[in-house]
Amino acid sequence: MDFRVLGPVRLRAAGRDIAIGEPRRQAVLAVLLFEAGHTVGIDTLVDRVWGESAPKQAKRSLQAHITRIRRALEEADPDGTHVTRDPGGYRLVVRPEQVDVFRFRDTLRNRSTDAAALREALGLWHGEPLAGLRGDWAERTRRALSREHAAAVVAWADAEIRDGGAASTIAPLTELTDEQPLHETAAATLMHALYAVGRGAEALACYERTRRALRDELGADPGPELSAVHTAVLRHDLAAAGVAPAPVPAQLPADVAAFTGRAGELAELDRLAAGTGDSPVIVCLTGTAGAGKTATAVHWGHRARDRFPDGQLYLDLRGYDPGEPLSSADALAAFLTALLPSGAEIPLGADERAARFRTEVASRRMLVMLDNAATVEQIRPLLPGTDGCVVVVTSRDSLAGLVALHGARRVSVDQLPAADAVGLLRRLVGERVDAEPQAAAKLAERCVRLPLTLRLAAELAVSRPAARLARLVDELRAAQRTLDLLSGGADQRAAVRAVFSWSLRQLAPGTVRAFAVLGGHPAPLFDAYVLAALAALPLEEAEAELAALARASLIQPAGDRYGMHDLLKAYAAGSNVDEPAALDRVYDYYLATVAAAMDRLYPGEAHRRPLVAAPVSPLPELPDADGARDWLDAELSMIQALAAHAATRGRPERAVVLAALLFRYLDGNHRTAALVIHGHARDAARGIHDRTAEAEALVALGAAHMQAGRREAATSDFLTAYHVFSQAGNLLGQARSLGNLGMLAESAGRYRVAAAYFTRARAMFRRIGDVTGQAHMLTRLGTVEARIGRGEAGRHHLGQAMDLHELAGHHFGEAWVKVGLGELAANDGRPAEALRFHAEAAEQFRVLGHRDSEAWAIDGLGRAGMLGGHPSDAAAYHRRALDLFREHGDREGESWALNGLGEACQATGSVATARANHAEALAVATRTGSSEQIARAHRGLARAAGTDVEVAREHYDRAIAIYRSLDLTTAEVTKAERRALT
Repeated sequence: MDFRVLGPVRLRAAGRDIAIGEPRRQAVLAVLLFEAGHTVGIDTLVDRVWGESAPKQAKRSLQAHITRIRRALEEADPDGTHVTRDPGGYRLVVRPEQVDVFRFRDTLRNRSTDAAALREALGLWHGEPLAGLRGDWAERTRRALSREHAAAVVAWADAEIRDGGAASTIAPLTELTDEQPLHETAAATLMHALYAVGRGAEALACYERTRRALRDELGADPGPELSAVHTAVLRHDLAAAGVAPAPVPAQLPADVAAFTGRAGELAELDRLAAGTGDSPVIVCLTGTAGAGKTATAVHWGHRARDRFPDGQLYLDLRGYDPGEPLSSADALAAFLTALLPSGAEIPLGADERAARFRTEVASRRMLVMLDNAATVEQIRPLLPGTDGCVVVVTSRDSLAGLVALHGARRVSVDQLPAADAVGLLRRLVGERVDAEPQAAAKLAERCVRLPLTLRLAAELAVSRPAARLARLVDELRAAQRTLDLLSGGADQRAAVRAVFSWSLRQLAPGTVRAFAVLGGHPAPLFDAYVLAALAALPLEEAEAELAALARASLIQPAGDRYGMHDLLKAYAAGSNVDEPAALDRVYDYYLATVAAAMDRLYPGEAHRRPLVAAPVSPLPELPDADGARDWLDAELSMIQALAAHAATRGRPERAVVLAALLFRYLDGNHRTAALVIHGHARDAARGIHDRTAEAEALVALGAAHMQAGRREAATSDFLTAYHVFSQAGNLLGQARSLGNLGMLAESAGRYRVAAAYFTRARAMFRRIGDVTGQAHMLTRLGTVEARIGRGEAGRHHLGQAMDLHELAGHHFGEAWVKVGLGELAANDGRPAEALRFHAEAAEQFRVLGHRDSEAWAIDGLGRAGMLGGHPSDAAAYHRRALDLFREHGDREGESWALNGLGEACQATGSVATARANHAEALAVATRTGSSEQIARAHRGLARAAGTDVEVAREHYDRAIAIYRSLDLTTAEVTKAERRALT
């Protein structure tokens, strides 16, 4: 017997169709088929078949349809599939392999790289699914199936391309992209197929169509997958073997050891996750603290991860931690960091981030796990906007708003059944449970049958192998009696606290104190150095205490650090009598270690950073710059949590100092973290009315905005900072603000304006004796002078800058001087010297870990290569620079590299590729306001116009107008090129 819904609803047996009857009856059968093996409520059936216009006799009609369906099934196979009546509804007893949609889904899930299997699965489709059926449910299901069909077409095409059959995929992919012009994955695959058969120009045209559709319909740019294929086609390095798969996030924590029970909850998760519709499936696991909601969700996630080929996202929202819950904006930043390529721009506002998140997951089948949520408001921005994703939320709250407004389904996770509670003890303790079954049952009850407390009790039992379980029960009963008296009566919370108290009484006093102070730690993870600071311990003792707490299951390993369950952390915080002093010590530890790491990385700027007192606690060894950077990278998320805690929990000065210390590390490398940390510093400074500190934070925020191409935001930050510094008479701050305004003018190509800013800033730095500041301004001044034809002045200023940087031991600044000297050498027609300077600068930046700065040096290598008559080498350099600029989200640098790549391609005769690169450079430069690069792109497009003289003249005219407005001599050179047109 074979059921078909991927087309008209059909029942086939023994090679013939069995009549089902009218469309309503087909709809009843279809609903039962899609819920095969599960009971479908009568009200649900009526709603899906008749909708809101259901007549009064709909239930009677339903019974009649069920009777006739049973007759048809009996005719087809008297001993096979049948409809059974369950309490509250009907259930179709059928094997999944008998239903075409389940066979199709099984192939897509389990054989997604097998071209023959996917071709066979697509052959199961016979026109429009559920053809002839009307109603909202049928329409929603058709839309969902259409998306699954599109995913199957793309998967099949990928497999065919890998097997060398790209030509056979072009027609189906073209049809799919015509039907779904916003389907970026389909467009990327079609581009690959076209390129594989030598139709690169058509591949670029496909990209342009999709880009326009996205911009017109959504106001969005192409995502990373489509952009990556476009870049590869432009470079002629897209491998014919197949499109490299996008990174698939796999963020689920490790599965829970000895997971026991919850069969009903897991089955319900299976059933709900299989639902169809045009919105994501949202399941809320709700219940009391310690009931194992997270464990159940994570265990199910591991069981079901094959259903989510595009990955699993996980985030602890810290809704019930003693500290601040994770904000929706920060949660979205974390998700986008996982979904986007490294360095991709993450929007500033929470609404923009939510929109980008919905865009990124719109075509993916993903699991999104939101653990430990506090409120519906915290969750709502994190919800996908379309079907294909399953969202699992855990919370102690019932989340009624999520159920009412977003159609979430609630699954209650409460105490374990008695048998499962004893079963968990058996798995953890062993045969002693069977030797004392009554004591084991009492122990389970004393632990309120909650997994968290059961595990703590089991750990105590294992640590005391000679003790009878009955004795442990008596000890726990005594502990609970004490807490009952203190709390005024027995309740579940008192019972849980009693288990915690009993667990701690088995530990040494030093370990108990370590547990208590960890409850007040502002960050989610910690190591021995953190505990040594919190508890004022030697490092060796801190390591021993962490090991003891881990053995008692009071903390859990998290990589090379540890974490603590929020319920335990709250309990620990409540018993921490040393909290203020402990927090001071841990902040002292972090400030001192950050300062030491920054001194390793940027010794030439040590005088600009705040002085930090030596801590009493031990610090990790940071033997060199690499070790310092590794520590900062590993601790960055903890540092963000500390900054937030300091700014909002009574230590604003610490937030200000922390941000000031980290400025150069965050600058150009960690933009999202920079915005968070400097944003907290700004707010903290405002709270204590420290205008100077506020202005310092604004300078740092402006630098982050500038690198991202947000010119207006950066200008506003720098100008506000300058005025605040002026009012305070702070010359150093004024000089830094003016220097940054000069950088903004330089990035726009307004070099003379930039030179004026740099000159004013240099004078202020000189007045206060800031050698590093003078050197920075001389570097920028010399570079912009090189670009406006003042070669001698530029060489003089760059020479002065090098002397000062060497005096200060500032290797980062020395490398930037070499970039400027490389530009001067190129302008003077000395390509070998230009190559040497840029190569030395690139190596210095690489050693320092400043990959964005390294990209600028590599881009300079490309310009030097062109000057030396090696356009192919130049193109390779520009491609490397482009990759690095994109990795770090440097939009200005991206426009430079794209224009350089276009010029190199033009020189090698790849005119179409040159045109595409300049067009992309024009789009990027227009968004960032980089006027000189806009003009450069127009000039490149003019050169690439070929025989179309009118188009060439139009681009030349635009380039000339911009060059003139910038007062650049390039205008005259461009005019000469225009006059040469025939």
